[in-house]
Amino acid sequence: MSGTQIRISWLAPDVVKLARQALSARASSWGEHFRGGFDAGPAPAAIEPEDWPAIAEHLARAEHVSEVIRDSGLETALAQFEGSPHAVELATLATAAAYVDAIEFDLVAALLERPIDPYIAYGGYLDLLTGLGDDQPEQALAIYERFAGAFSATRAKQPMWVERVAVVQSGLAGFYVKCRRFDAADAIYSKRHAQEPTTLIVALGASRTFLAAGALSHAIDWLGHGAARARKLARPDMATRLEAKQASLRARQQ
Repeated sequence: MSGTQIRISWLAPDVVKLARQALSARASSWGEHFRGGFDAGPAPAAIEPEDWPAIAEHLARAEHVSEVIRDSGLETALAQFEGSPHAVELATLATAAAYVDAIEFDLVAALLERPIDPYIAYGGYLDLLTGLGDDQPEQALAIYERFAGAFSATRAKQPMWVERVAVVQSGLAGFYVKCRRFDAADAIYSKRHAQEPTTLIVALGASRTFLAAGALSHAIDWLGHGAARARKLARPDMATRLEAKQASLRARQQ
């Protein structure tokens, strides 16, 4: 895992640049922004004023943690921030720790149990959770479930937020499969399949995930769902291929 690079934020590069410039003009270090209550100051002209306070604090907290890591090292930063209530501070720590192969389960768990920060790109941290949780799968799964529930309940004015919620739900389904909670996974895949009536993405993904886990009957069922959807979408060649794959898997069951 050494050298693993994880994206912390969904903020666009131009927004990050503008925010850094605006905030840097008001303090000589990132730590100065937190000597007292955080004050975002006026929004740059290109950033919506109503979005600016959350963007500014998100970026400033990430930069503050990075500043401490650069100046004093990861251990000092962990001692200072590992109890933080702010997800972005823990995300910055986790990214740095993963890069030097010092990431631990408890840090990732703490991050995912903090209030949702809609600017964080959570995918890499969920991958860390599932990888580090091999020795404690039930605890990791419970954390993933709580996170997915909180994430789905969050309303955010972010581009593609609905798609991000869908990805988290699909990730939970995949983790259920890994933990051999097949019925729970099936329920999520069924809901997701219904939410995307014009694609085969969910059906094909579900069939592959179940097949990789050796759950042939579930894989066969999802190939059937995919074939039915393909015929409904006037894609008979795809339907035929999926039905052929179904027949092949059924033969393996005998």
